[in-house]
Amino acid sequence: MIGDSAGFKQLNINGNVLIGSKSGAANQTGIQNTFLGFQTGFSNTASANTFLGYMAGRTNTTGQFNTFIGVQTGLNNTTGSSNYMLGTNAGLSNTTGTGNYFLGDNAGGGNTGGSFNIYIGANAGNGTNVNGDNNLAIGFEAGRANVAGINNTFLGFRADAGANGLSNATAIGNDAKVNVSNAVVLGNGANVGIGTSSPTVRLQINTGVANQSGVRLENLTSASPASALNQTKFLTVDGSGNVILASTTSGGRVAAEAESLWQRNGRYLTSQENDAVIIGSGVSKTPSDYNLFVSKGILTEKVKVAVKNTSEWSDYVFEKGYALKPLAEVEHYVEQHKHLPGVPSAEQVVSEGMDVAKMNAKLLEKIEELTLYMIDQQKQLDQLKAENQQIKQRLADRR
Repeated sequence: MIGDSAGFKQLNINGNVLIGSKSGAANQTGIQNTFLGFQTGFSNTASANTFLGYMAGRTNTTGQFNTFIGVQTGLNNTTGSSNYMLGTNAGLSNTTGTGNYFLGDNAGGGNTGGSFNIYIGANAGNGTNVNGDNNLAIGFEAGRANVAGINNTFLGFRADAGANGLSNATAIGNDAKVNVSNAVVLGNGANVGIGTSSPTVRLQINTGVANQSGVRLENLTSASPASALNQTKFLTVDGSGNVILASTTSGGRVAAEAESLWQRNGRYLTSQENDAVIIGSGVSKTPSDYNLFVSKGILTEKVKVAVKNTSEWSDYVFEKGYALKPLAEVEHYVEQHKHLPGVPSAEQVVSEGMDVAKMNAKLLEKIEELTLYMIDQQKQLDQLKAENQQIKQRLADRR
C-alpha cells in the first residue's frame, strides 16, 4: 500500500496491491485486489478487482472480478461484477451491470444496469438510456442510439439502431441503420455480392455454375398453392440475369406451370379458365369452341382425331333406306356448283377452315356412295351380260 490513506481501513494485506492517494481506502476484507491511481477502488469491499487509472472503480462496493483501466473507467460501478472496461470514461455510468466488455474511450458510457454487452470503439454504445442486455457494437459511435435494445448487433462506423426498443436487430456496414426488430441491414446504399467481389446491383449472386441461380426457397416450391390468382405480371430474368417484372399483356412469356393459368393434373396440364393457346403471329384470338391455333403448320409423326359417337361417322350410307342421289342429279349439281353435294366449296374452306374429322367422314361418305353406284352398275352390267347371252343362244338355235 503506497499513497495517502491507501488501504486506510485494511485489516490485512491478503494479496492486495493498493497504490495511490486514497486507493482502496474503505477496503477491510477484500482480497486479491490491485488498485493503482488516485482514489481507485475508494469504496471497495470486494475481492479480485483490478482498477488502474484516475478514480477507476471509485464507488465499487461489492462488485468483484472487475477490470477497469483508464481515467474514471467504471467510476460509478457498485455491485456489477465480471466487467472488463478499458479506456477513458469507459463504463462511466455502470452501477450494477455484469459481464460487460467495454473497450475504447467512453465505450458503454451510458450503461447503468445492462449486462453481457460488448462495446468496442470510441463512444461505442455510449448514449442516454442505452442500457439493454446482450448487445454487440463494434466501431466508432456504433450502437449509440440503441435505447432499451436487447440482443442487437451493430458492426461498422456509426452502425446503429433507427428506433427504440429493438430486439434481434442487426446493422452491418458504414452508417448502416436498422429500424425494426428481427431484421438484418447490410450497408447504407451498398451492393451485396455473394460469390463475386464486384457487385453492381443491390444483391448479386454468382454460383460459378452455369444455369443455376444459387437461390432456393425451401418452403415455396412448384407444389405450393398460388396466393395470387389471375395475375398478368410475373418475375423472370433478362439476358444478363437481372430479375425483372414482366407482363403477359406486353409480350411477356408465361411458363406453362404457372398456377395462375394452369393446373397440374397427374401427367397433364389443364387450363384453369378454359383459355385458348395461340402459337405464331398475326392472330389475336381463336374462333369459338377452338382452343389451339398454330400458324405455319404442325410437324408430327402421328395424329389421332377423336370422334364422339357413331352418328358422326359415315356407315349410315349402307343402311337400308339411304337416299342415294341419282347420278344425273349429281351431274347437274356438279355442273352448277363445281363441287360435290355436301362437300364445302373452296371459298368456304378458306373462310371457315376445315374440320378434319367431319371432312374425313364426308369423304368416306362419298367413297361409300361411289361403292353403291359401282355395285348398282355391276348389277346392271351382269344383267346386260345375261340378256346378251340369251340373245346369242337364240340366234344359235335358229341356225
